[in-house]
Amino acid sequence: MAGENSSSKGFARVNSGPDLDRTMFFSDAVFAIAMTLLAVDIRVPQVPASELGAAVAAQLPEFGAYVLSFVVTAAYWLSHHRLFRLLKGFTGRLQQLNLVLLMFVALLGYATDMLAFYGDQQLGVVIYAAALGLIGTANTGLWIYCSRVGLFRDDVDPRLPAFAQVRAPVTPAVFLASIPIAILWSPQAATWSWLGIIVINALLHGLGRKRTSSA
Repeated sequence: MAGENSSSKGFARVNSGPDLDRTMFFSDAVFAIAMTLLAVDIRVPQVPASELGAAVAAQLPEFGAYVLSFVVTAAYWLSHHRLFRLLKGFTGRLQQLNLVLLMFVALLGYATDMLAFYGDQQLGVVIYAAALGLIGTANTGLWIYCSRVGLFRDDVDPRLPAFAQVRAPVTPAVFLASIPIAILWSPQAATWSWLGIIVINALLHGLGRKRTSSA
């Protein structure tokens, strides 16, 4: 019995603890590589000088997809960064959920190329929206899990993780909701629906400031 207790305690020490540095460094590296590869995939046109302007203009969808993916993923990274700065430790389940998030982040380049080259096609928009939606869903899951198991530091204002759990699902929800729009209406309608992310986040930001000032 004593041996079983010591084994379980040893297992708990291996799979949980206060040191978050390695998890944070690894996560940052995956985000950084995925975001850097977005620009690497945009190739300089190999055309005569007289055709260079037209060739660059033809690449505008690639640049548009790059900017959109970079901005959205940067927002996801900022949310991820804020989360881990507020934690007092890790658990095995937290690391598993984090790896799921990073698995989807690693697909960012593929999803961005789909939007760049097939943004006018239903499947291209669906794949992109699904990928960005899954990244955000995994990120939201991290916030919810950490709140439920009490991983936030004792000095963290409980209103902060509560507000984050309201705001974090907005972006993935809009992306995932655009999938049926692309299928039932058109890929263009789905991409226009992504502007809802800006509108909803602006409204939530305004509500958050009002609550803070009135508290």
